[in-house]
Amino acid sequence: MDGVVAGLVPGAGWAAWRVLVWVPALALVIDWWLGEPPAAWHPVVWMGKALQRGGERLAPTVPVAQDWRCFWLAALVWCALAAIVLIVSAMLQHAAFALHELLAAAVLAFLLKPLLAWRMLRDEVLAVEVALGQSLPEGRARLSRLVSRDVSALSAVEVRESAIESLAENLNDSVVAPLFWFVLLGLPGAALYRFANTADAMWGYPGMRGGRYWQWAGKWAAHADDVLSWPPAARR
Repeated sequence: MDGVVAGLVPGAGWAAWRVLVWVPALALVIDWWLGEPPAAWHPVVWMGKALQRGGERLAPTVPVAQDWRCFWLAALVWCALAAIVLIVSAMLQHAAFALHELLAAAVLAFLLKPLLAWRMLRDEVLAVEVALGQSLPEGRARLSRLVSRDVSALSAVEVRESAIESLAENLNDSVVAPLFWFVLLGLPGAALYRFANTADAMWGYPGMRGGRYWQWAGKWAAHADDVLSWPPAARR
């Protein structure tokens, strides 16, 4: 990470390291304290809107046996959007390091926080238990917000198990991986990972979704997320 810090912060040394050491902990405190920012100010929401607009122009409405043109166009759009994410996040990090150490740490923590979602993930899982306390159908309905499979036949025990499984599965995407890439590459690393994860969630489908065929349009996004998710998951 020395190279990253040196490249983004002229004359960076121990001061930059001291800032970066505190940022993950501060971001988690902000997450616990404030939760998610409003959608209008949420960078992941912005990423999602850009990906949605791109996907609507890339993914065909009918299945195609083999469409390498669609694959490479989607890859190009993915890379272009990823470059924007990297440039913007690098500029923000560079500007933060121009501030006093304590202020720089606070600013970077606030910038990192939207790339984490531990409180939201925990609250959603706890909400399943609360809904189950009211009735099994309400518990199933709440669980359906977390999982994509059919929940209509699940028992109360299976609803709880599914909620816990969802928590475990999403812990890497929502907490572990963004922090891993921040420690390794700073704010640009965390932002790139969150972009890749969002792109996979929106494009990375093996068939039809939302009236569009994603087998080829989403292949690059799916594999990119796999590549970036594997290192932090392997070290848990």
